[in-house]
Formats: sequence, structure tokens, C-alpha cells
Amino acid sequence: MKSKPLMVFIPGTLCTSEVFTQLLKKLPYETKTIEFNDHDNLNDMAAEVMHAVGERSFIAIGFSMGGMVALELIRMNVKQLAGIVLLNSNCHADLPGRKAGRDAHLEIAKTQGIETLIKQEYLPLYFSNSNGPESEVVVKMAAQLGADTLKSQLKVLAERPDSLSILTNFSKPLLIVGAQNDQSCPPEHQQVMARIARQSELHILPDCGHFALLQAPTCIAHLINQWVNKYYA
Repeated sequence: MKSKPLMVFIPGTLCTSEVFTQLLKKLPYETKTIEFNDHDNLNDMAAEVMHAVGERSFIAIGFSMGGMVALELIRMNVKQLAGIVLLNSNCHADLPGRKAGRDAHLEIAKTQGIETLIKQEYLPLYFSNSNGPESEVVVKMAAQLGADTLKSQLKVLAERPDSLSILTNFSKPLLIVGAQNDQSCPPEHQQVMARIARQSELHILPDCGHFALLQAPTCIAHLINQWVNKYYA
């Protein structure tokens, strides 16, 4: 039996490694989690991943913005990249009308505090019940990272390129997991990626939102285990 590639977990906007805690407990692989603080572009984020990985073969598992970093690794033609798992992510460039909203969010974070921003503007998009334990994790992570990290990561989101074309040419295994109630990266985004990639597998989870990995870690771990055993056994 050949050894499985290192699994590298890449978090989303205002997320620390804690976003993967419950999922990692259910995965029997060697893993490494990357964290970003002051990085303000995808190229630097991808370079940080490569610095952590070295010469090893690896699978990039990206949540939300982390999925965009994984797609940047394809753009960089990283030879060690053995496959990708995209969790509630998308491959599209930012919409032109989003800048005003992002600027307003940053102003709230600076003047009223980042916890106020998350509770007022983000949690209602992420969860149908914004008072649950998953919401507490999201607020905690954002508070740890702060407004400066938010500013850097909003720049990343605003300047991200469209990655449809690079997915078309990606020949390695690709697992895509979305959620039926995800308002940030809706199922349509996942379906587009699954259609254009050469070797993709798509799962849309019912009764979950953008943070499906907090709401359904057991289910996502099962999907990852099945996929790894299928392609890397």
C-alpha cells in the first residue's frame, strides 16, 4: 500500500485552525494546517503553503477563501499538488458591486468592533440559527484575528482572479463539497466547478450553510475518507 499524500488544510476568511478542529478529529491522516494573518494576496498565501509543505506530495483542502488559495496552487503549476478538496468555495472573480459592502464592513469592524460586525452582518448569512455553538466559534476566530487581518483578507477577496479556465485543465482528483443553504458560495458555484473539472466529485449537503464543516464534520470526514480511499489507496 502506497503512503497517502500529506493533507494540507487552508482556512477561510477570518478563520484560524480551529475551524478544522472537529473535522480533523475524524480523519486518520497526516495533516498540516496553514494560518494567514497579514497576507493580502493569493500568491503570497499560496507561497506560504508551499513553504510549509516543502517537497512533499500533498492534497490541498481549502475552505471558502482557502479554496481560492488551492486554486492559486494550480495556477502556479505546483508539481507536488496531488489533488484538491474544495469546501464551500468558488472559482469566480469578485463581483464589481461588492466593494462598497466590503468597505462598509471594514468600517464597522474598526469603529464598533469585529465581533459586532460578525454578529450583525455575517452570522445571519452563515447560519439559520445564529445563536448556536457554531456561531460562537466563528465570532471567537474573528476576534482573535482582528480588523487588520480582515482588511488584508477583504483585499484578497476583492482582487481574486477568475479560475474557471485553470479548473478546466486540472487533471488531478477534485472533491467539491457545498451546502444547500450556503448564501456565500451557493450550490450553483459548486455545480459549475464540477461540470468543468476533468476528474471531479460533487456533494451538496442538505440543512447546512456556509460553515458546513462546523455543522456536519462527520459527514464531510466520511466524504473525504471515501474520496481518499478511491484515488490514493
